[in-house]
Amino acid sequence: LLESGLQSESPPAGLANVLQLVADSAARRAAGENAHISWTDELFAGDSLRYQLVYLKPQLRGAAPLSDAELVGRLRGLLEGLALPAAVSVSLTGEIPLQHEEIEAAVGGVTVAGWLSLALLFVVLLVGVRSGKIIAATFLMLAVGIIWTSAYAMLAVGEYNTLSLVFIVMFFGLGVDFALHFSLRYQEAVNRGVRNVTAALAQSTASVGRAISLCTLTTAIGFLGFWPTAYEGLADLGVISAGGMVVAWFLTFTFLPAFYAVAGAPRAHQMDLPTSDRVVSGLRKRRGWVVGVVALGGTLAALVASKSNFDYSVLALKDPRSESMLALRELQREGLTTDYQLFVVTPGAMDFSTAAALPVVEEVRTPAALVPDAQQDKLFVLEDLQNLLFSALHPARARPAPRAVELRAAINSLAASLADAPAALDPQLAAGLSRDLHAVADADDPALLAWQSEVTANLLRELQWLRRALHVSAIEFDDLPAVVRNRVVNADGEQLSMILPSQDIARVDALSAFINSVRAEVPTATGRPVIEWGVGQIVINAFREALLFAVVGIGLVLLLTLRRLSSVTMILLPLALTAVCAFAVGVLLEQPVNMANILVLPLIFGLGVDNGIHVVDRYLGEGDVDHLMHSSTPRAVMLSTLTTIGAFAALSLSAHAGTASIGLLLTVSVGFLLIFTVFLLPVLLAGRPAPRAEI
Repeated sequence: LLESGLQSESPPAGLANVLQLVADSAARRAAGENAHISWTDELFAGDSLRYQLVYLKPQLRGAAPLSDAELVGRLRGLLEGLALPAAVSVSLTGEIPLQHEEIEAAVGGVTVAGWLSLALLFVVLLVGVRSGKIIAATFLMLAVGIIWTSAYAMLAVGEYNTLSLVFIVMFFGLGVDFALHFSLRYQEAVNRGVRNVTAALAQSTASVGRAISLCTLTTAIGFLGFWPTAYEGLADLGVISAGGMVVAWFLTFTFLPAFYAVAGAPRAHQMDLPTSDRVVSGLRKRRGWVVGVVALGGTLAALVASKSNFDYSVLALKDPRSESMLALRELQREGLTTDYQLFVVTPGAMDFSTAAALPVVEEVRTPAALVPDAQQDKLFVLEDLQNLLFSALHPARARPAPRAVELRAAINSLAASLADAPAALDPQLAAGLSRDLHAVADADDPALLAWQSEVTANLLRELQWLRRALHVSAIEFDDLPAVVRNRVVNADGEQLSMILPSQDIARVDALSAFINSVRAEVPTATGRPVIEWGVGQIVINAFREALLFAVVGIGLVLLLTLRRLSSVTMILLPLALTAVCAFAVGVLLEQPVNMANILVLPLIFGLGVDNGIHVVDRYLGEGDVDHLMHSSTPRAVMLSTLTTIGAFAALSLSAHAGTASIGLLLTVSVGFLLIFTVFLLPVLLAGRPAPRAEI
């Protein structure tokens, strides 16, 4: 047949490809390699990729269940041991791989963020403090605090989750805040000539003790707002963070004094920030303009922040570059399957024509869809194919397999035909094919017969499959394999139907439209989208409860401690401005609120209240803004805030999308807090009556 095609003036399409396959196989056989030809891939391949879905069901009885990490690890090891063809790739996706890779991304992100934040912390302290003793004391306190807090977390909660892991990075900022305020106040006492270590430490404790204790209490209250909520991830974060604040407070007034008592006083260093003082002085002269601009800017920011939307999909938290996410997106793009289809269980067959007609619905797959439609028309086509291919599939006389001598003669004849067929084939290609065939023809008889088997084995199997495929009859649902039927119909006759979305449900608005439209027609539709939508409502309620608890609790503590509503207002005002500005930036950056970064707003009040407390408390103690700006407090606020910004900026580089969004919004938030606390708050305080008259 190949020789006839070569001699024809119009050779069959694909002849050159078939000849190349045979010649390549011959070259591999001559080299002692596997010469198998997959005719299935060559003769039945289409222009698009072909997908095969393999569903794995975990063992529910008997053996102890494997953890996600063990299961995914064993599957990956199994796949690595398979001798898959180069054109075949295998990807894992589904609930277990998605969960496992999310944890991997979260742990990896926090690890990288932790080391990076430590490096940034060291740079900030080296430039801003310039005291080896203070830097050493701060890092030692952080190390002890992380160990103690982790031990407390295991006792109180028992484990970390993807949200509570964030506190490990947050502790760097909080611990540094306490350590710097105490240490710089101690350094300030030394600068003022207090040489006795005990006296200087006592003076430092008396000066910042109330502020740090108040910060501990208010921040712990802010964190504990998460504890009573139904969102377990936030609740765990609240419990761990509140305990971490107590650890930081305890170490500040025990470890730091003990360290300085042993190591001695830090060297003298300038306390104030001259540049900040000049900026604040300039703003104080234009106080009316500053208040007006801030009021207008805050109003505009609030209007923009009101456009924030909530993405309740947990896919928004995962690493989009992970294997499981890439595989899931590909399956959804190809319309094969999706975790975000809706399921409907009915007592029997149900008419879904109304739901199928919805614009948001791509397809409704009922059990009946497993049975081919228009079977009679298709059977007529198959009958025509049987008649057309009968002589090829059922030859009247089958020739026996050629002997080695006959096969060698046929190969040499084909090689000669290739050399004499320049019109039918490219001359250079023909010469190469002829050379490869001659090489295999020179092999011994066993090698030659083995090559024949490798070339024809797959082709013979495909011809057998084609014979079976053409001889079929009409089938009913009960004719399907039991393993297929049992997936969609149970023993009681209840049927499982699936409704697939027509739009990209990676967008939360499209997902919500899909859920709402389908459930309006089929109220019992359920599945992962509905579950996540319900969990999203729980998270929103938890967020509201935590925010209310934080604001009310912090406000009451401040009011009972400072006993002046004006002082409490001054502390809370930068927090409110920060909140609206941060979420306005989130809207402008198209960063939606998700299941992870929704905790940012309560954290703004829990974390940000510290700076306001330190500034207002020092202002009340010093008596005016000039003395405040020349004290160690603005410098401590500046340095501790910069280290916190560094920690959260490092967190924003995490591969875990939820953790990265927390880091991004908290970086923006703490940046605004720095501006409002160091520059705006002193301007507002300067317009108040003399603080000593209030005490």
